[in-house]
Amino acid sequence: MNCVKKRLGLLSVMAMMGLACLAPQRVSAAEAPYNPQETAQTQAPQTQAPQAAEAPAPTPTIKLNKSKKSLERDDTLKLRAKIRNSSTKKIVWKSSKKRVATVDKRGMVTARDKGKTVITATISGTNIKAQCVVTVKNYVTMWVKTTGYCNCASCAGQWAGAATASGTRPRENRTIAVDKNLIPLGTKVKIGDETYVAEDTGGAIKGRKIDVYYASHGKAMAHGVKYQKIKVYI
Repeated sequence: MNCVKKRLGLLSVMAMMGLACLAPQRVSAAEAPYNPQETAQTQAPQTQAPQAAEAPAPTPTIKLNKSKKSLERDDTLKLRAKIRNSSTKKIVWKSSKKRVATVDKRGMVTARDKGKTVITATISGTNIKAQCVVTVKNYVTMWVKTTGYCNCASCAGQWAGAATASGTRPRENRTIAVDKNLIPLGTKVKIGDETYVAEDTGGAIKGRKIDVYYASHGKAMAHGVKYQKIKVYI
């Protein structure tokens, strides 16, 4: 009997050991076999896809229809501003020298006196601006007697072919002879729609009399004698 019991006990132990071998066994990380590919995938850092950067908002701009302008006293000029990429269309107008020219809130410039000023248009609430340089010419008006002359012997006598009293060569649509005691040499004078320069003098040119230079004797004679209102820029 004892032998039988011992054999039964031995068989029981062997059966239990067989079942233990068939059961799944857990392996610790230290005991697991090394797999380089699996390790690289496990340890690789996870990166996020880059996000597209937002496009910067376009910069507001302002542009005037004129960058510079020459005016006569009492003339007016309408400045127009073109604004882009701005939520506000309000403009602040300013003149650097109101004595020379003023500007209203609509961009209307009025010439006041001789000089130069800068008209600035600024987008309201910003430092974004555009500018126009305005030059104002002052003048006096007077009535004068005008005649024509050329550089021939009939008109200029002994001075035929010579330079003007200013030392320049006379030129049509530019040169006039004046009384330099009334109109200084170098002064600009507007006769009709043409602006001349007082460059010459003459023995017969006294007081309110002006000789207008022409390139030919025929043109000079065709001018005849006229009484005209002129502008003398001062």
